[in-house]
This record gives sequence, C-alpha cells and structure tokens, in this order.
Amino acid sequence: MNRFAAPGKAVLWGEYAVLDGAPAMVMAVDRYALCTVEPRSADWLCIARGMEGRVRLNCEALLSQPVAAESPAGVVTAAIRALAVSALPAGAAVTTDTGSFYSDGNKLGIGSSAAICTATCAALASFLDAPFSYATALQAHRLLQGTQGSGIDVAAAFHGGLLRFQNGTATPVGWPDGLHYQFVWTGNSARTTDHLGRFRVWKAGGDQQPLAELRAASEALFTNPEMAALHHYRLTLRRFDAAAEVGIYTGPHEHLDELAITSQVVYKPCGAGGGDIGVAFSRDPQALHHFRKLAEQNSFKTLALEIADHGVQPTSQ
Repeated sequence: MNRFAAPGKAVLWGEYAVLDGAPAMVMAVDRYALCTVEPRSADWLCIARGMEGRVRLNCEALLSQPVAAESPAGVVTAAIRALAVSALPAGAAVTTDTGSFYSDGNKLGIGSSAAICTATCAALASFLDAPFSYATALQAHRLLQGTQGSGIDVAAAFHGGLLRFQNGTATPVGWPDGLHYQFVWTGNSARTTDHLGRFRVWKAGGDQQPLAELRAASEALFTNPEMAALHHYRLTLRRFDAAAEVGIYTGPHEHLDELAITSQVVYKPCGAGGGDIGVAFSRDPQALHHFRKLAEQNSFKTLALEIADHGVQPTSQ
C-alpha cells in the first residue's frame, strides 16, 4: 500500500501580485489531503472522500479519457497524465480524501485541489515507480484546474513550511518574531478560477498602477513585516480590488475588516478572496483574542491552523 499526505495552504500576502512577478508569502497549513493506492487484480477503482463518489475504470480508459475535474477519477487521470506513464498495471484502488478541507459540508478554501493533486501524484509515482517532482504535481494541478494560477498552492503542498514564492521558485523563510495570527472562515466558499479570470481580463486593458503598488507592498513586507507595513498592504489590496473589480472584498470580508478595526488588529482576505478564509495579524495577543471573540459572536468560524512543517510525504495514518 502507498499512502501519502500533502498539506493545504494560506496565502498571507502577495495575492494577485504574485501573478505579475511579485514575491508572495504562503503558509502550508496542517490540514492534509490523503491518497492511498492499493493493488487490485482487475480494473481501477477511484474513490473520492470529500467529493463523495466512486468510479470503476479499466487502465485503457484511465490512459485515454479526458481529465474531468468533477469526477472522482479526475485527479487520478490528471496525475497519470502528469507522470507521463505509457502503461499501467491491470488494477488498483485509489482512494483520495480531502475531508479535512471541509467544515459542515462547506469547502474552506485552503488549497484542497493542489494538496490532493500533489498527494495523488506522489502516491501513484511510488506505486508505478515513476519520477515525481514539484513540476509533476504542478502539471497535474493545471490539467485538473486550468493554467491560470501561479503554482503557489502546489508549492505549499510539495515543500511545506513557510515560503517566499516568486516566479515559480519557493524559498523557505522564518516566521516574523512576535507576530501573531488568527484565521477565520467567512462562511462562503469561492471559486478561485472566477476571480483569476476577472483579473486576467482587467490586466489586459486596465491601469496597471494599482497592481504595481500591490507588488511593491508585498515586496516590502519581506524586509519589514511590521504592523504598519501590514496595514499599508491591506489598504493597497483594497485599492487594487476597487480598481480591478475582481471581487476580493465581499460582505463577510468587509464585516471582518470592521471587527478587526474595532479590535486594533489588521485583517485581510487570503488568496483570491471572494469568500473562503481571511487572516488577522497583531503583535498583541490580547487584541487578537478580542478579535477572535468578536468574530465568533458574529457567527464566523475561527480556524486553528498551524504551519505544516513538512510537505508531501508518506504516512501511515
């Protein structure tokens, strides 16, 4: 049996700017996608937990059928294409599990697709004795989800830890001394591809100054991760969203931003925005505790996410 786990992710800053060459900070978080591959005497059985479905196929179909993102076999076919294998054993059972990326049936938006692509590629590479790399996992994710993203979520799943990600290169970095954080789920799931599509349209013809300012603000945070710089980044992100109209700040994010101002902490959406999660920062643990209480009193779900020290790796659990 081959069983691999890959962590999720949260983008702390640099969203959208990373698509224009800026560095972004991404945290691999301790929610794990799992893939198990076991040999079978005949046919391939693909079981998806989280998506809740199963498909039985022969190996010829796995090698030839289109990648279908909504199918339980989608991530398996994407991984097999990325691994570039030309022949398969007669049968195997592939079980994927993204249950930890959901809350009460709702997707949290912490990189489940990148994590499960990475875990599935690793498990199948081990099973098939095929080479596996970050590029392989990225190719599988792009086959499954399209080619719009930067690859930052796959980098988090592959490497783990806290990363500076720029132009496809991930560099491990340390957490800023004395900075505390709290993740919050907005209560709404978002489709990243929709927001990235609007960004591409805007970038093709819009005034690029707001994006240039966002790039500079993201770069500055790597040399000066102080509260003033985080506050400046927040304001720059809001101005960018107003100009590009990509839909980062929805009603729940606006509400959480107001609660953060009341608590004297800095809050921002993570990643593409439009829902999913956000993060609040402070150097004062009591101020962050006050924000957490206010968020929960206003029916938001706070998330206890920690840095995942390791990227994709074999697991017995």
